[in-house]
Amino acid sequence: MANDMDCDVCIVGTGAGGGLLAHTLAKAGLHVVSLEQGDMLAADYFRTVAPAGPARDFGIGPDTVWPSDPHDSLFVHPLFADGSTGSTSRPDGGFRHFQILAVNGLQNLWNGVSVRFSEADFAGWPIDYAALAGDYAAVERLITVCGTTENIPELPDGHFVAPKPLRPADRMIVGAVRSLNEPYSHAIANRKAINTRPGMANSCTSTGICTSGCPTGAMYKFSTHLLPELALLPNYELRTHAKVARLTRDTGSRRVSGVDYVDTRSGEQRTLRARIVVLAAGALESPRILFNSADEASPTGLGNRNGQLGRGLQDNPKAVLSTSLWRLWGKRRDYDIGYGDLLILLSRGRLPDGSSFPFIGHAIHGIPDVPHYLTGLAPFPAFAKTPLARAMFNSYVTLGLFCAGEATPGNLVRPGTTFDRYGIRQVHVDFTVPPKAELQMQSMMDWGKKVLRRASSTLVHASRDNSGTGIHYAGTTALSGDPSAGVVDANLRSHDLDNLFICDGGVIPLLPDKHLTLTIMALSHRLGQHIVQRVRAQDFQAA
Repeated sequence: MANDMDCDVCIVGTGAGGGLLAHTLAKAGLHVVSLEQGDMLAADYFRTVAPAGPARDFGIGPDTVWPSDPHDSLFVHPLFADGSTGSTSRPDGGFRHFQILAVNGLQNLWNGVSVRFSEADFAGWPIDYAALAGDYAAVERLITVCGTTENIPELPDGHFVAPKPLRPADRMIVGAVRSLNEPYSHAIANRKAINTRPGMANSCTSTGICTSGCPTGAMYKFSTHLLPELALLPNYELRTHAKVARLTRDTGSRRVSGVDYVDTRSGEQRTLRARIVVLAAGALESPRILFNSADEASPTGLGNRNGQLGRGLQDNPKAVLSTSLWRLWGKRRDYDIGYGDLLILLSRGRLPDGSSFPFIGHAIHGIPDVPHYLTGLAPFPAFAKTPLARAMFNSYVTLGLFCAGEATPGNLVRPGTTFDRYGIRQVHVDFTVPPKAELQMQSMMDWGKKVLRRASSTLVHASRDNSGTGIHYAGTTALSGDPSAGVVDANLRSHDLDNLFICDGGVIPLLPDKHLTLTIMALSHRLGQHIVQRVRAQDFQAA
């Protein structure tokens, strides 16, 4: 092969950024190889291997603890990596880093929420909303996003198909939010990357909560939506079971020359040579690779000349509230359960100093995966338990509310002292909850309780957390126009290396309250166009 290269572009990761980028580049004719350290899940995985809770013993398994916390069920799934295979060792009491080592990455259990950042959310970025508006639109059309046009400046509209119809619980929440008479509070149809159009092979069949995995392929995933096209192309290759250990470069060069990886089945060490390398492995995994790529010229890691690699780790602080709405007691379900969280909620919280902050969330109503409320019936006589449980079954709602992250200097990813089962050094996470986040979570919780009371709540189970369970990791390879303040430039290229790009949540310098996945995908689309233009201009020689 010309110039002794194996491919034009090597992309590490097949999740939100990596999957879409592979599609863009391969369809443009570039020779692309994707490396994924996990395997491809079986096509029927979410139907037969790990079905949603109600389809398998109500989600009650050998590890279920009673009385159980209803807010913990989202974080117990066999797909999540353990401390021997993931980027971190996941020490008890530490930052909870969730990672899925399989094609699609975290999008295997993605909830599909697809919202645009607003103009204000780009403050401090080297690009603005206008620079991504066209990419947002292109991605929304590609992945199919349902929603409604609302003309809310804080939540820009996009290109939508019709959402599922609201259910009685949703209408009660909408009425409760409206009754607050707050011009900044809204309850609108959720925006999700899910095909709600009927009569298609991958139409949504209303199986409930999407975070258990979509059994019909209605939710966007690289493997079901884009990979089938690429599999027919001679210029695209997906290599699974390929855990990247490090990047290499020639001495004195500003160019990455290859990617060293381990075949996790055989233990064999291999190298892939590429003209361009893109890390799209996640906000903790990409820094792990760069730290482990340290060489004589960059002893603290590639792309870390100014010491910014791994700094500014953020995740969205959250408040979660669940209750039974007594006005729904005894009601039979004669409506489409849909995809669980049919509503987006927006409002502003108040802090003790009088300042305010925006937050966003969603209202969830579905068939309970785990009937947590049964433990609360212990004091009731035996004859009352069954009718009470039946009366309450369709009455449960949950509000999940998220505010912006904070780029606290001490919250960071750094080289660790532990090694995974393949002998590759992991990273360690230093993370403490900023004092402001504690106040914000309390304010969101107060607002949520107020809404639920107006919707006829009974006992409210509330929790809050900022230890990684938002799973919106950002900030560790930040975008910056100033090389001394970040890791990549406005085009996601490393400030230190001419042919290295990063495209995952780590590049988002300041995490707003909104879910970040659609923005990662829009950045990926923009990066794809940039790389194609540069290759065609012969800035990079094609293989």
